[in-house]
Amino acid sequence: MGKSDMPLRIYCKNCGSPAGFDIVHQNYRCMSCGELTGIAEANQKTAQWKKLQTDNAKEALSEERTEERACPSCGATIIFKAGEAAENCVYCGSKLVSEKFMQPENIPELIIPFFITFDEAKKRMLEWGHKNEKSVEGRSVVSSMGNFKGAYVPYVLVKGPVSAKVLRSGTEREYSCMGYIEGTAVSTSAHLDNEVLNAAEPFDWSQARPFELGYIAGQNVKFATLLENSIKARIGSEAAEDFLSLVEKEMQTKGVELLPRTGDMMALSVLLPIYYIKSGELTAVMNGQTGRIAVSKKREKKSYPWALEPALYTIIATVLGSIPYKFAPEAVCMFFMFFGILFFAIMSDGQNSLIKRITVKSENAKAKRENDVLKIDEKKDILKNPYENTPVFIEKNEKGENVPVRIRFYTPGRILYTIVNMFVTVFLPAIIAFVLRLMGVGSSFNIGYGAAWYVLAGVVVLVYFTKGLRRDIYEHPVLYEIKADKKLRRIKNERFKPSVLNMIKRYEDISIFEILRLLGGAGVFLGVTVLFLIIGSVAAILD
Repeated sequence: MGKSDMPLRIYCKNCGSPAGFDIVHQNYRCMSCGELTGIAEANQKTAQWKKLQTDNAKEALSEERTEERACPSCGATIIFKAGEAAENCVYCGSKLVSEKFMQPENIPELIIPFFITFDEAKKRMLEWGHKNEKSVEGRSVVSSMGNFKGAYVPYVLVKGPVSAKVLRSGTEREYSCMGYIEGTAVSTSAHLDNEVLNAAEPFDWSQARPFELGYIAGQNVKFATLLENSIKARIGSEAAEDFLSLVEKEMQTKGVELLPRTGDMMALSVLLPIYYIKSGELTAVMNGQTGRIAVSKKREKKSYPWALEPALYTIIATVLGSIPYKFAPEAVCMFFMFFGILFFAIMSDGQNSLIKRITVKSENAKAKRENDVLKIDEKKDILKNPYENTPVFIEKNEKGENVPVRIRFYTPGRILYTIVNMFVTVFLPAIIAFVLRLMGVGSSFNIGYGAAWYVLAGVVVLVYFTKGLRRDIYEHPVLYEIKADKKLRRIKNERFKPSVLNMIKRYEDISIFEILRLLGGAGVFLGVTVLFLIIGSVAAILD
C-alpha cells in the first residue's frame, strides 16, 4: 500500500508532497506548491479508506473466523485465534475458553506492531527501576516485575481542528484559541491509567499498518470499553493538555482554565503495543514500539504558582522601604511583615493551589536494531512533529473580523504610564506645591510635611497595584494582529490606560465626578474631604 493510500498524512492532490494544516485558514496547505485541500475533502478520503479496511476485514473473517469473550472475573475482552481453545486473561490471569466470534465492526483499522520483544522490554523496565530506586516509583517497579505483561491496547487516532475557550483566573474576560491535533492517540480502554498511557507517547506513526489478523496471533488484545461520550471527553482533555503550556505562556499565569471544543475530526481505531505493570496503585507502562517508560503511584504534589508574584512584590517593597533606614534589621523585618501580609492577603483572594499527579517518565525514545541488538535512543525532540500546529488566539479587529492575534498585557508604554500615574497620585500635593513655589507662592518648601496625604494615597496605590491594576490590565489586553507575512500590527480598539481612579469606577464610561454625583451627600462629603486634605498638605509643604 503506497503512502498516498494511508490516511495518517494528507498529501497534495497536485504534486503529492505532504500537506500541513493551516490553523488560521482551516485547511491543508501543501508545503511545496501551496495547493489547498479542504477538511471535508481530506475526511472523505479517510472515509473511503476506512470502508476499504472494513471490507477487507469482512473478507478475512469469512476465511478465518476469530472469537472474543468477556472475562467473567474482570470483564476484559480477550481475542482468540481460530483453533485456539483457551487463553489467559491479560488483566487478571483467569483461564478462558472461547465462546463467540469477533464481529467485523470491532476490527481496528490500524495497528503498530510490537518492535521490542517481551524479554527486551522486561529487562529495560527492570533496569529503569534499579536506576530510579531512590524514588517510590522505582522501588515499586522492581518489586512488582512479576506482574509485567504485554498487550495490544485499543486507541482512537484523532486529527483535526480544535478550538478552546480560555478563562484566566481573576478576570471575567473570555479568550478564544484555535489549534490542530496532529495524530493524537486516545486510549479507549478503562483498564489502564490514561494519564500514564499518555506519558508513554509519542508513537512513530510512520510504522502504522492496516490491521491484519496475523499481527495479533499469540498476543493479548483488549478492545474498547469506553462509551462514545467518554472518548470525546478524553479527546477534549488531551487537546487541552496539548494547548496548556502555550496558553499559560500567553496568559502569563498557570491559573487558566481551558474548555475545548473538537471540530470536524478524523478518527481511526488503532491497536498500539503496550507493556505494563498494574499492581495496586502502581501503573508502569512501556511503549512497545519506542521503549519510552512512564510510571505512576498516584502520588500528587501541590504547588502555589500564584505566590511567586506577591513574594516578589514583598521583596521589592521591603528593599525600597528599608533604604532610608540603611537596611537596619528592625526596619527590614517590619517592612517585610507589613508588605508580606498586605500583598499575600490581597493577591491570594480567589487563588487555589495547583494539584498535579506525579508521573515519572523517561525521555522521548526511538528503538532500532543494530546487528539484531536492540538500541534505544532517548532525546527530547525525537519523533517531534515536523508541522507547525501551535495554537493561536483569535480576536476581533477594528472591522469586527476574527483574526489571529498575539496577546500582551504589560507593554513598556503601559508600565511607564502606570509608574507615572502612581507617582503623581502619591506626590500630588508636593507636585502642586512645587509648581506654586516656582511661581513665588509660599516662603519655603518642605516635602516631608505632606505625610498625611502620602500615607493615605500610598495605601490606595498599593491596594490598586496588587488588585485593581492587575484586574484592569488582564481585562484589557493589548492585541497584535498576526498578518500573513508573520508581522504584527496593533489592534487599536483595545486602547486602555491603567489609572488609580479606575479602582473606584464601576464602568469605563462613568467619570469619577459622575460617581460622586450618584453617591449624593456621601459623595460630596468624600470629595470635599479629599480636596481639603490635598489643600492642607500643599499649604503645609509651602509653609
